[in-house]
Amino acid sequence: MKGLTKKQLLPWFIGFAEGDGSWNVDEQNKRSIFIIHQKDPQILYKIKRLLKFGTITGPYTNKNGSKYYRYRVGTLKGTQKLINIFNGNLVLNKTRKRFKKYLDCFNLRATITGTSSMVLFNDNSILPTLKDGWLSGFIDAEGSFSGTVLKRGDPKIIKGVKVRFSIVQKDEKEIFEYLKSILGGSLQHEIHKNAYRLLLESIKDRNTIMDYLDKFPLHSNKSIPFARFKKIHVRLTDGNFKWRLESPRAKERMINLVKNINKDI
Repeated sequence: MKGLTKKQLLPWFIGFAEGDGSWNVDEQNKRSIFIIHQKDPQILYKIKRLLKFGTITGPYTNKNGSKYYRYRVGTLKGTQKLINIFNGNLVLNKTRKRFKKYLDCFNLRATITGTSSMVLFNDNSILPTLKDGWLSGFIDAEGSFSGTVLKRGDPKIIKGVKVRFSIVQKDEKEIFEYLKSILGGSLQHEIHKNAYRLLLESIKDRNTIMDYLDKFPLHSNKSIPFARFKKIHVRLTDGNFKWRLESPRAKERMINLVKNINKDI
């Protein structure tokens, strides 16, 4: 996050929170609690350095044995700061609904304790652009870079390579239609889950997402598959792809790069 101001980074944080954050309400104690769980604690420390409040704890163990860490804001003062960041600046319909319950709980506690003024809910419908960092944060939380080696009948004969970028989210049809309008790609609807998948595969669409992420960098370990995604893209478009399929060493490097695009994240 070096070289960027807090004002420039807050849209990234909002996008990341809308992907991986959780606005919770403790009904019994009338407390609003904001939580982000991540298996990589480094992104949580980056968020804490950006906001300058909140606590990080862990590691905890999931039922499947995997480890995760938690960023948590539960104090009245910290909650009020988060409200100032999120109120009127959220993009997704479902997060605005969750945030409203979170805000309502804060207002109830503030009324009971007399420690703070009530805050009116701002239901502005914000749309991200390619000139702000919201989408970068959302990609850090929900985006995926992947690759496939295309083979003919003989598994040793490669006819091509595909790389793609995708985002999937339940509901949010209007937002995903809008993202398609600014990013390109194809929009798929998984009816049984009511989920929408935006898929970018063409050279033009890959260039669009790469240009955007070069201006608004990823801050999680997804920057690793993104770097590999760019390397594969270059090797597919620099005019030497046919030669790479004919050269055993170049072909092996290409195959390994595609297969390991998401390694170590």
